[in-house]
Amino acid sequence: MDKREPVKVDNDLASDFAQMGVTVEVTQTPENEAFDIMAKNNNSMLTWLNVETQWRVLASMAGLIWIGLDYSAIDVALRRLSLPDAVFGDLLVMEEAALPILNGGE
Repeated sequence: MDKREPVKVDNDLASDFAQMGVTVEVTQTPENEAFDIMAKNNNSMLTWLNVETQWRVLASMAGLIWIGLDYSAIDVALRRLSLPDAVFGDLLVMEEAALPILNGGE
């Protein structure tokens, strides 16, 4: 598995989540679907993919509630990768866009 690629939810993964009582939508995208990233956004996008496991999530009777990124873990990643401060700002913008989607609002 390429850690730079987002995980796609297939029927097997959806079944695993269902056993935990969580319903997830199966990803139905063509394998050849691609998009371009502007060169100036490359560090931000690669960092986003590298920190995709650093979400703070609350489990409740209603399901998962995505709270936001764990900023202390993000800070470690940014320092270890020697990335500029602007990348953190980009991650905040991506986090703000992702939260409504993760929480089922969009």
